[in-house]
Amino acid sequence: MSKIKVGFTALFTLILLSMFAAFASAEEFVPSPSNPAPGINVGTIDNNGNEATHRTHGNFQNNTNSCGNCHSTHNGDSATLLKFEETESDLCLTCHDGTLGFYNVEKNSGAGVFNSSHDSSSMHNVGTVAIDSAPGALTANEEELQCSSCHNPHGSVNDRLLKTTVNGKTYSTKAIDLEMIEDPAFAEFNASTGPTGLKIYQSKGPVFVNQDLPDVPQRVYSNFCSTCHEDYLKSSGSQRVDGHYSHTTNSYKAGRNCASCHYAHGTDITLLKDTAGKTVADYVKSGWTQEKAEEYMKDVSAGGSAIKKYTNMTVCWACHQTTHKLDTPPVAGGNYSGKPTR
Repeated sequence: MSKIKVGFTALFTLILLSMFAAFASAEEFVPSPSNPAPGINVGTIDNNGNEATHRTHGNFQNNTNSCGNCHSTHNGDSATLLKFEETESDLCLTCHDGTLGFYNVEKNSGAGVFNSSHDSSSMHNVGTVAIDSAPGALTANEEELQCSSCHNPHGSVNDRLLKTTVNGKTYSTKAIDLEMIEDPAFAEFNASTGPTGLKIYQSKGPVFVNQDLPDVPQRVYSNFCSTCHEDYLKSSGSQRVDGHYSHTTNSYKAGRNCASCHYAHGTDITLLKDTAGKTVADYVKSGWTQEKAEEYMKDVSAGGSAIKKYTNMTVCWACHQTTHKLDTPPVAGGNYSGKPTR
């Protein structure tokens, strides 16, 4: 009889332990002012005695703990004392996966998305490819591409922390200098952080204005991109080192630079557009099934989606047409007038 009692006692104990484990595993992390993300610990009072807001990339407070969120004083895993996960990008993603960083690069940060879970996905594969493996690369550099290859985590003249020296080359900062203003869409948030708190900004555009074309948007990001993709910084009709020709990438005119056609981080089926500027979500909203919309938008190019903003070769048609409407009937000689529409 005693053996039976012991058996029941042991069974009951196991049940209690399993219930406790289930509750523990179901418990989710709850952000707090002093611990806004797992393992990220910050102070709650700023230099003026007010409630603090977390500021990691620059504008550090006098009592900052921001350094310790990325660096370890005596036990760093690199010469810069960084606390690596497996790669540097893993460290960045401890915040920029939506838990703390304002920009969630696994969804859509405005520069595209690091996402391999959807069709037509294509990315700058940080942590896995060499810098000199970039298409059009001329400078030998076997270092791995990392987030800090393009971004300066301590601050920049650009709201995306873009570096002014990339791949050993210092380019004209006209490519990234931006006039910044507080984002009116986040006016309530910006007001709540006080004079010393984090502000969400938006860019009015590049500070540089071409005096010959004062009314034309100045998009010169190709000067930034070409630090790695050197042989792609060409004018129309110019032959590359490998003997091929490519589309103009260094024109000041709208629609004539890398960022007009490509995302910096990457793309997938959820971001791709057609010539009408519509996405999968737009067609689902109009009554299409998700499956039908994705099959329509899927990039079937042999080389993959190549971090494009538009599906297939509609990336060309998006500029080289007289109208952005899909229902425009063909005309004699074609619809292309000979000039980009934007």
